[in-house]
Amino acid sequence: MDQTHQVKQDTVPVKVETGDDWQRLSLIAIVYFTIRNIAHAAQGLIYVIPALAITFNIVDNINSPEAYLGIVAVLLLTSMSGVISFLMYRFRVHNQHVEIHNGVFQRRYTNLPLWRIQNVKIELPFYYRPFGYALVVLDTAGSGKEEAKIVAVPLAYAHALRKRVLYEKAHQDTQDILDNESENGTTSSDSATRLQNVTTHEPQEEILNRRSVGDIVIHGITNNRVWIVLGAAAPFYDDVFGYVTEWLAAKGLQLNQLVDEQAIAWWQFSLYAFVVLMMIMAVMALLSVGGALFTFYGYTLSRADDRYIRRSGLLNKLEVSMRASRIQMITAKQDWLDKLLKRVNLYFEQNTTTSQQVQELMSPNKLIVPSVTEDEALALSQEVMPGCNLHQQRYQTISKRFIMHWMLVAWTLPFTIALTIGLVTNHTDIALLALSAFTGIGILLTLRWWRWGIAFDQKYVYVRRGRIGVDYLCFEPYKVQQIIIKQSVFMKRRKLASLKVVLASGAVTIPFLPEDYVYRLANAVLFEVESTRRSWM
Repeated sequence: MDQTHQVKQDTVPVKVETGDDWQRLSLIAIVYFTIRNIAHAAQGLIYVIPALAITFNIVDNINSPEAYLGIVAVLLLTSMSGVISFLMYRFRVHNQHVEIHNGVFQRRYTNLPLWRIQNVKIELPFYYRPFGYALVVLDTAGSGKEEAKIVAVPLAYAHALRKRVLYEKAHQDTQDILDNESENGTTSSDSATRLQNVTTHEPQEEILNRRSVGDIVIHGITNNRVWIVLGAAAPFYDDVFGYVTEWLAAKGLQLNQLVDEQAIAWWQFSLYAFVVLMMIMAVMALLSVGGALFTFYGYTLSRADDRYIRRSGLLNKLEVSMRASRIQMITAKQDWLDKLLKRVNLYFEQNTTTSQQVQELMSPNKLIVPSVTEDEALALSQEVMPGCNLHQQRYQTISKRFIMHWMLVAWTLPFTIALTIGLVTNHTDIALLALSAFTGIGILLTLRWWRWGIAFDQKYVYVRRGRIGVDYLCFEPYKVQQIIIKQSVFMKRRKLASLKVVLASGAVTIPFLPEDYVYRLANAVLFEVESTRRSWM
């Protein structure tokens, strides 16, 4: 096992309690606060930079003295903000509570009882690792909004704190069971044994899955997100094209000569364009693979008692743990390229909040297992939810009126207007474009109808959806928080209804199902919720 993740049992135990005195962080925390403040500032500037790039010629002005002064000022301000954030941060672990004072302009006091902490993450940024420090993230509600961070503590202390938190949580859960049994008069010797085992049992990790470099490369190729970066860089395309043109001209190659019909044959120009396109796609694929390696290098998924732990990262080592009982849903995603390579991206999802957008790969609410084989996906799914089989179900498909509804309501009017304009103005290209777009939308809607379905095997609820790719979802009915049945006037006439199932991880909607099927499924799920009363927190 990686030495950064291994806690030696023969060393002197680390004292978790810090006493009454408030503790400062290590000086290395200044680097963390500085980088964090820069990242927060960049998130705001990313919306301003394209507007500035259009209004002003940034490339021409970047070498001006004012630009250098501005860059120096920004660096000084962010560095000062990191020092100030460091000086304003205090923490202590006292009387089984974690207390944190932080904030510069808006002071914040956080008090977390150890037994209320649901999740503990240990992150190892690359600038912490040479000095043996770690970032501890404490999650009380399964959402990033309720996180508290102890920014820079020794790695041994981070592991000791996590061990203490898990012990206090397990002890409190077992004590709650004993109290409930005592109130009901059903206390047994097994309950006392469980409480004793909490104090003596040392959880051992079992490795469930590893991802090799080859698997991660496949994930980078099949899940290319570089186009998002290319879209953000659109305002700079003119400047980049100008530099490329000047560089080629210096080498004796004029682009305007290439497009001259008398200078080059059409097939040669097509060949040049094809080669350039392939080069651009290769660069995009390399960037995507690099991002995947940066995020998932050294990936392991392990289990320790009732917790699943994911560790990965090339420079910044990230560790995310999740209790099995808190997993709300399993999602298996396959894009078209994943289907060709028979790979699956598997997600285990717990509580989430719609008010905060978190990158899914770094989210504490999801454990992703990237680009596993279909057999591995089945084994991991059944590890988390025994008996779960996403593919061997008879799915109830939605009605074909789903296609008619969207074609008539959303697309018929725009198509009619575009087609009329093209015919009246004798612009056949507009008419053909409108017809092609309408046909393409119809094909996509048909694929979506063909994929969409739901199944229930008395133990799990399954949902299938997608267009060219396909996603499979699975969740246990007793974790459902709300069921919503919707019917329009026209749907009621056709005895159709839409079903919306709300879980702590989000909502799942299946439209245009047979009305009787929707009510049978809703009654079965609600009966499961009411009759079992099982706790999943």
